[in-house]
Amino acid sequence: MKSLLGKLLILSGFITSPFWDEVHAETILEFSEVWSRIQIQAPSLKAKALEVKTAEISKDRAKKHWLPKIYADVRSYQTNDPALNFMGKLGQRSATQSDFSTASVRTQPSNYLDSNNQPYTGLNSNTANIFAKDTLNNPGSQTYSRGTLGIELPFYEGGAKSSAQLIQEKKLNAVYAEEKYIRFREYSNAAVAYQSILLAEENHKVAKNLHQKIYDFLNQYQIGNRSNLVGFSGSLALKSLQHILEVSKREQEIIQRSAEEYLQFLAVDVPPDFKPKKIPLLRFADEYLPLPGDQESGLTPLAEAYSAYAEEAKEGVNSEKSKFLPKIAAYAETYAYDGNRNFANSYNAGIYLQMNLLNPSDIGALDEAKSKAEGAKKKSEEIKLREESSFRILVSQEKNLSENLKSIYESVRLQEEQLQVTQKLFRNGTIQAPQLAESFSAMVNLLKMKIHSESEYLRIRGELSIYSKRGNFNER
Repeated sequence: MKSLLGKLLILSGFITSPFWDEVHAETILEFSEVWSRIQIQAPSLKAKALEVKTAEISKDRAKKHWLPKIYADVRSYQTNDPALNFMGKLGQRSATQSDFSTASVRTQPSNYLDSNNQPYTGLNSNTANIFAKDTLNNPGSQTYSRGTLGIELPFYEGGAKSSAQLIQEKKLNAVYAEEKYIRFREYSNAAVAYQSILLAEENHKVAKNLHQKIYDFLNQYQIGNRSNLVGFSGSLALKSLQHILEVSKREQEIIQRSAEEYLQFLAVDVPPDFKPKKIPLLRFADEYLPLPGDQESGLTPLAEAYSAYAEEAKEGVNSEKSKFLPKIAAYAETYAYDGNRNFANSYNAGIYLQMNLLNPSDIGALDEAKSKAEGAKKKSEEIKLREESSFRILVSQEKNLSENLKSIYESVRLQEEQLQVTQKLFRNGTIQAPQLAESFSAMVNLLKMKIHSESEYLRIRGELSIYSKRGNFNER
């Protein structure tokens, strides 16, 4: 028992050891792995995929407009309506002379004369029936069944169905382009969030190290004495830098948590404790956020979507025009009647021409469609011009920021070396505390410049990747 307890304690100590925590907690994922999960789980991509599927179904339905219309109608009813009763008996092909009996026929003089043309002296069936209700106007309540099977084959519909097919095709093209744009946008946002985690961790670490150096320095050297104004001035400057670095650390923590939360939103099965694979910003951008090629137009799939919507609206004008054109079609129907007398059938076949001469709801519809088409065209042109302008600005900004980042990285390296030299000079008494504080301050300012430039460069590369045909990792 003691041996088993000892083994359990050893195992428990191993599980709770820092080594085990490090091995268990660290789940390193490359961005390609994260994106693979996002493609399957991102809510916006799933919603758009269903919209694409709906548009595809609508297009397939519209393509079948040339097929004939086949319909059936079966009903059983009870009625005392004279017209329906009479038509039901005719449908059974079983109408009799008594079905045409009316009050005016029953009061004819012949009903009161016998075969010798002498008036009846007593009541009989002829004279008694004149007091009953007539059978044509008062047939009573009867039950009938009627079945209809019909087919209609349109020859010409003014182009309405053809326009509807083209409209659905244009709409599908627009939805395809929108789906592509959303996928590129989500890819860009995910890549920016992924790399933001690394940048935030790195910059948080730098700010923490600088804060610790200042803290150690202030504790090691007594420079906060008010009687020593030079040293006191340097002490105040260093304490101010400590507060600035505290703010910077909190900002980086917020950026990291926000980026992690965003990736969790896009893909719920991304481990909450995962760590991005460490890769320098410029290399990450070149690998996962490619710049558009020289031959690319500077337009995103969003411009394609608006262009397709403009074409859809233009085709809508032809659809409205078709409402004022005739419709020609052939048709055939067969009927079956069943009642208390017989079962019979009949048919009806022919060709018809139908045309709206006046429909109040169509008044002004054509002008409305033209206005809508013109508005969609102008919107498409606006999006195109806006994207081309934005593309030129982003390209220029990317080029400048890329050079700036290289200079900032080199300046950080030199300033780190300068800070080490300055600390040695202070220990040797060669410089005063304010000069040392200036060296720390320069490092803090460089850190702020580095954080801002990296964030802006990452954002710009993310925006530019949407313009690239290789904007999606899986489309390389």
